[in-house]
Amino acid sequence: MSIRRQIFLFFTGFAVVAAAPIPPLTLDSAIRTAWSNDPAVAAMALAPELTRARETQAAQPPVPEVEVRGSAPLAKDSEWSVGVGVTRRLPQAERVELARAYARLEGDSLPFELRERRRLVAGEVRRLWYELAVQQAREQAALRAAETQREILRSAERRRAAGETPDLELDLLRLDLARAENARAIAEAEAEGGSQRLRIRLRLPAGSAPRIETGLPALLERPPPEISDAPAGQTSLELSNLEVRRAETALALARASSRPVWSIGAGLDFERRANDATGKLETEPRLSVQASKPWPGARPFNRGEVLEREAALRISAATREARREEFMAELSATLSALRSLRSALEGYRALIKDASELPLRLAAAFARGEISGLQLAQARQQQISVESDYFSAVSRYLAALAEAETATGIVPTLP
Repeated sequence: MSIRRQIFLFFTGFAVVAAAPIPPLTLDSAIRTAWSNDPAVAAMALAPELTRARETQAAQPPVPEVEVRGSAPLAKDSEWSVGVGVTRRLPQAERVELARAYARLEGDSLPFELRERRRLVAGEVRRLWYELAVQQAREQAALRAAETQREILRSAERRRAAGETPDLELDLLRLDLARAENARAIAEAEAEGGSQRLRIRLRLPAGSAPRIETGLPALLERPPPEISDAPAGQTSLELSNLEVRRAETALALARASSRPVWSIGAGLDFERRANDATGKLETEPRLSVQASKPWPGARPFNRGEVLEREAALRISAATREARREEFMAELSATLSALRSLRSALEGYRALIKDASELPLRLAAAFARGEISGLQLAQARQQQISVESDYFSAVSRYLAALAEAETATGIVPTLP
């Protein structure tokens, strides 16, 4: 193959790749994009470094202490002594392990908090996505209504030219077309605003413009979540359990700290004193060893801290039980409301289908002269009212669905 042909294939292949359409953004990919662009999620993902640092600090042994000793006579300047030694406290192995466990528990909450943050971000994106789905559906309905109204007006103008339609009916149809055009403009503005809110929440770059296709019918076919769909380890409950474990470890650490530690040391002393036999001054080196132990039967010095930790443990346990009951009650109420709204929404489905087919039948009847323009306008108002009620019901249902899915912790898997 010649060099020229290779260069040609290279550039044409690049052009094909560059011109390839960008795939539309799905709900799961939108949630993952929000996760990757959320500063709080990125910060929490780096937080395990704090856990390792805290555990390392908790395992540090006590630093040895250097002691300098000395004495000098007050009456005469004949005898003196100096010495230097090293003393170190002997920490209890139990206290060190408890301190390391407490440091780990401080960091163990970070994965749960990261999961909770992802759940909340997914809930925000899901709510905006569902709102945009309703707004796009309203926009499509407004576009169809405006196009239908234009066809009706053209048919009325042809009948008016033939002398079959009075001017009053034509003016009424023009008014309906103006209202349909205004409704279409408002629906387009709402859909554009919803799309921009979603893009801002996803923190998409200015040059990035992925297509957002929500697909309202597919969203309405999503099965509502059940209580069994909620993970057994709900994040808020896991954080409550972790708080109880932290309180238990803090209590055990306080009780271990109430037992003072031993210390041991050694040193070298030099004493300048008079020899008893010769009476001369001599310097005498001595090796010294010392140890200390707690005073037997002494009362704990941190009794108040132990009582405080015991109270904190009882509070954490009570808070966990209250949070579990509150979570189950809120989840049951949310799912019950969702099921009620879904039942009410089913009744609108047949009605909205008839309302969508009504303009076509009425337009054909109006073209044949079977109904007047006034009757057509009245029927159009009925259709608009039915569509408005339907979209309001869909909006309430999707808001409840987003709340239920967020409460049950339904999120896409990590990439």
